[in-house]
Amino acid sequence: MKFRQLECLCEVVSSGYNLSHAAHNLCASQPTVTRQLQLLEEDLGFEILARRGNRIGGLTQQGHAVYERAQKIVHESRQLQRLSDELHNNGSGKLVIATTHFHARYTLLDAIKKLRASHPKISFSILSGNMDAIERAVTSGHADIGICVGRDDIHPALVSLPCFEIHRIIIVPPGHPLLRVRKPSLERLAQYPIITYDQDVSAGWRIAEAFSAHKLSPEIVLSAAGAEVIKAYTAAGLGIAVIQELAFDKRKDSGIRAISADHLFEPVTVVAMIRRRTFLTSYMRDLLKVIACVENDSEIEAAFHDTRA
Repeated sequence: MKFRQLECLCEVVSSGYNLSHAAHNLCASQPTVTRQLQLLEEDLGFEILARRGNRIGGLTQQGHAVYERAQKIVHESRQLQRLSDELHNNGSGKLVIATTHFHARYTLLDAIKKLRASHPKISFSILSGNMDAIERAVTSGHADIGICVGRDDIHPALVSLPCFEIHRIIIVPPGHPLLRVRKPSLERLAQYPIITYDQDVSAGWRIAEAFSAHKLSPEIVLSAAGAEVIKAYTAAGLGIAVIQELAFDKRKDSGIRAISADHLFEPVTVVAMIRRRTFLTSYMRDLLKVIACVENDSEIEAAFHDTRA
């Protein structure tokens, strides 16, 4: 049994059993990956992959047990390599962050600028997706850190650090009637055309749930994935919107006005997720300190104390 075989197994599973995607991520040919999996099954003496004709449909019962252990072996190998890089690469490295489009624009921009000042040799890669995709990227090792809204049912292989809260605001064009209303209700908002986030974005379905819970069906004039589009169409007078306060800049967004929505929506907590037993490099710790607004490494280590469990 060789490490490459275990690496191929982990990549095939994390790629949704798509051999071509797995081969691309492994910088190998598809026949090579297939052969590595066959050799692993021969070494173990039983089938790991449940095949349906020429396609892989999933893992066998024994395959799940093998995959669970293979993940740990591959992860630990990557941590040893990261430790070696930290000691020998003279401050260079690469940090892969999985997050939403929103946090890539509004949370990470200033944080990465600050980190580049103290770690000029570090390069960054941002993988964008929804919360499920972010969790998968960190769990599989494709991303080092995940930044998203926290939830209770995260994958057991992950631990999270609460970073900050996000509040919501109602945005309207200048002179809009809602500006004269103190704490407008959802019923009042539903009287106007609504511009909102797509439903596959957490901010979108949270707002939709709020209206639905009050048995309201507002007119959705436009849905979009990003706050910048929503703000532009609101400024153009097509409707009103509910967005994150972090996305509003009073100086830059002069074409819209903001109204607090704290009375309508609870704030949500943004978290940073890492895989358990992850070696935190100096630049990972520094990024987490900036995002979570903590002062020293000991606070970060304490927050992730069970990463070695």
